[in-house]
Amino acid sequence: MTSPVIDDVYNNTLTAYAISAAWELGLLDRLDSSEQPVNLADFAREHDLDAPSVEAIARGLAIAEIVVLGPGRTSAAPGPLFADTWAKKGFFYWLTKGCGEMFRNMPELVKNENRTGDFVVRDYKAIGLAARDAGFSYVDPTFYKIIADRGLTRGADLGCGSGERLIKLAARDPEFRGIGVDYAKGAVALATESVANAGLGDRISVFHGDATRMEYQPEFSQVDFVCSFMMGHDLWPREECLASLKMIGEAFPAATDLIICDTYRSDLAATEPHPIFTLGFETAHAVMGQAIPSLDEWNDVLAEAGWQRADVIDFDLPPYTALMHLTRELPGA
Repeated sequence: MTSPVIDDVYNNTLTAYAISAAWELGLLDRLDSSEQPVNLADFAREHDLDAPSVEAIARGLAIAEIVVLGPGRTSAAPGPLFADTWAKKGFFYWLTKGCGEMFRNMPELVKNENRTGDFVVRDYKAIGLAARDAGFSYVDPTFYKIIADRGLTRGADLGCGSGERLIKLAARDPEFRGIGVDYAKGAVALATESVANAGLGDRISVFHGDATRMEYQPEFSQVDFVCSFMMGHDLWPREECLASLKMIGEAFPAATDLIICDTYRSDLAATEPHPIFTLGFETAHAVMGQAIPSLDEWNDVLAEAGWQRADVIDFDLPPYTALMHLTRELPGA
């Protein structure tokens, strides 16, 4: 195996930013839906964009064979790697937009003198959008099947991000009622906007709250399942996670099911090939000072938290990610 050429590392970094920009601006969507090559000048004009900048973004995609440029770079069509890029675009958006400022400031953030208070800044709205994109493709179908099979109709999503998971559940079941909880104000604003745009304000409520310290509210009394996607590691380290899981159980007294889907620690050697997301995820959380548990550590703490393991489903994408389905018997049931 040959080592990557350092020039390619540089160019591929630019490609990562080009993928995020092309998705946010709608260029990837146009390329995915169009049967003909996309005229870049026309696309720029339609969206009131600077045409040379759009061409430069397309070049960043073309150098990685994501698109193929036409004569004179006037048009772009999907290239050999477009389908894979389309499927994984959310991971690039998480890296460059959601965590971009943190990685840019990494030299300062690793200095102990700067690691006080809320020293890490991330774009939680972008992270919510990125997680929504990845979840739709890989995780959500399994989750929806569990909800349907169990006949659950009232759910709380801790770390709800964009709120899209609750919106999808409401669209599938007219009886469904949902509660979204998120600590990041940007995510709360995004979820509130998404719920309103879907016309579901009477069926889904969004709260600002801390999943690590959940407290009972009257609105929580009828919730029959609690779920958490891609933020369970925020409950750790172990003793804090155990306490948080018990508080969640007390805050939602009628919940019979707990579904946690999270990326766990890979423990890959530095010389092993790393799949998409893994290195970025583990690096970001190292800088943030956030412990990432292994799957064995998750299984160990869940066994002590008053929930019984019903199933653990591992996913290839996101890599090193598992959906942990837990149940419990309620007093008097």
